[in-house]
Amino acid sequence: MSLKPKDPLLAAARIVLFIAMGAMAVASVATLIAAPAIVIYRDAVLAQLAADGAPAEALGALVAIMALVALCTALGFLFFRHMARIVGTVGEGDPFIPANARRLSAMGWIVVAVNVASIPLVSILRWLESVTEHLHTDAGHDIDGLLLALVLFILARVFREGTRLRDEVEGTV
Repeated sequence: MSLKPKDPLLAAARIVLFIAMGAMAVASVATLIAAPAIVIYRDAVLAQLAADGAPAEALGALVAIMALVALCTALGFLFFRHMARIVGTVGEGDPFIPANARRLSAMGWIVVAVNVASIPLVSILRWLESVTEHLHTDAGHDIDGLLLALVLFILARVFREGTRLRDEVEGTV
């Protein structure tokens, strides 16, 4: 059973995922450019940090933030690419394939990796907030990402089982 190629939900999902992948790619490139720029323009950055009341150590913190954000946005790109490929198989009418189970598992691990990367990121942001006058963040840790990872791992198992059952039925017919 194949879905209509003009399914509006799938078309909207493809557009949203394309935009999300583009945003993640732009953010990754921007932060990868910003990290060395902070070092290259060290004197100007240090002057601005001093004006905000931050110690010189904040320079290293900014570079670390850029690196961690680059990592998280690159992982975000991969997450959305996996999702776009899953949407593609839904549009083809055959989502219960081993590749989608692997994609869902990979998406779960990506979410775990982003949550792990957020630990030092949030710590650095909180430290920067404590040593500057004008920085205020809402950065924090929550359980939502880990719950998403759990859901993705469970869905991966569902897809593996669905694939197995479909193959079993096809083998008996």
